Amino acid sequence: MSGSELSFPGRMNAFQRVMYQWSDLHPYNAVHAYRIARPLHVERLRESIGRVYRQVGFGFAETDSAGYWYRHDLDACPPLEILDGADDAEAVLGELFARELNTPFARPRCRPMRFSAVAAGPADHYVCIGYNHWVADSVSARLLARRVLNLYLNLGIPEEPPPELYPATYREVFAPRLSRLRVVRALGQALWQVLWRKRICRVPYTSVTCFPVGYAMTTTVDGTVDRVRHFAKSLGATVHDVMLAALARAMAENMPRRATGDGSRPMALGTIVDTRGDSVLDLSNTFGTFLSFYGVNFLAEPGARLADVTRQVTALTRPIKLQRDYLAALPQMRIFSLVWPLLNARRKAYYARLAVPMTAGISNVVVRDPWLTAPQSPIVDYLRGSPTGPMLPLTAAVTTVGNRINIGMTYRQTGFTASRLQAILGMFRDQLERPEHAGTILRSPGTPASVMAAQRSSAAA
Repeated sequence: MSGSELSFPGRMNAFQRVMYQWSDLHPYNAVHAYRIARPLHVERLRESIGRVYRQVGFGFAETDSAGYWYRHDLDACPPLEILDGADDAEAVLGELFARELNTPFARPRCRPMRFSAVAAGPADHYVCIGYNHWVADSVSARLLARRVLNLYLNLGIPEEPPPELYPATYREVFAPRLSRLRVVRALGQALWQVLWRKRICRVPYTSVTCFPVGYAMTTTVDGTVDRVRHFAKSLGATVHDVMLAALARAMAENMPRRATGDGSRPMALGTIVDTRGDSVLDLSNTFGTFLSFYGVNFLAEPGARLADVTRQVTALTRPIKLQRDYLAALPQMRIFSLVWPLLNARRKAYYARLAVPMTAGISNVVVRDPWLTAPQSPIVDYLRGSPTGPMLPLTAAVTTVGNRINIGMTYRQTGFTASRLQAILGMFRDQLERPEHAGTILRSPGTPASVMAAQRSSAAA
């Protein structure tokens, strides 16, 4: 075993490596928030975080000089930021999310998780975790949060063994899935993306090299999940297919005509995939990052019904899921990471837009964790914010909580005005709330509320 391996026991997998590299340009962070229907107890929360860190041996993450190997060290005194949200907790929370998504973590050594709390009222607060994405994926962030909130709220979860901090790499856990044929197909797909990029609907930036993001959130009405599931089932689709179609329609309706080609350019939408279920090892108690993605290109012409676009999406996604073609992104990311160090900062920005041309992306989580869904749990809501990275102009973090859907949109500020972003967010939400009517109601930038109300009434009739 080499000296570097002795000093840094964990080796980055393909996605950890590219996430670490992407933060050369802009922070590649994510953020979660848990709404707690109890009074905020600062010292109890602080002590709960510290106890979990001591149990796990966690708190600092450090990489070697080349950014291939890493290690964790104990942080005996993790900081906790307290924010006052009594006047407008949602506004304070939104500002916190935007700050977390834009604030870099130190390199090569950092605290990879930042804990904060927003006091919303005498019996209501949020516990928030912003994290360095190369260190942890969404599953890992919840794995740590479960331990912290179990102590803080006395949830009664039985004591758990510490998570594995240095998991095996993709080469080991996905080896049976990564055949030579799949690698060759992956290379072909990567080349196809580059050659056909000009035919894809891409958001026109005012600056390709300026990366700050904004964040906006909304939630659907209760009962939305049942309606979307019924709608999806009637089409032989999945709920995620409906979400992809709805986001594409919202983008197509609210993008400049020069970007959409008057509806002739297909939307290229990406989906992040949790790959733990494809591993040959049990990764349920593993702290790390196990992700891949797939993209689909399809037309979403203004005025097209949601049902019609959903059928297009389903025809494209079904074989990808059946054949696990999303694993093809792993060798693609490996090639991406090899080219990255050869480029200067400006070329890196253009390279990312060239190599993976995307209109938008979705990170979709269905909350099934018993500790989050228990009827009498003091945890009453869960929200997420995902990074755009250097490729995506916009990403929707969609979280199913009970019978409603929380939506957090992270967007490149050089690609969207506030009004255009709100139009996209609103139309996306409206389609999920009333999928059977989506096709007659289209929201355009600047549409008066009275006109929208009249359209809704007409559609309902």
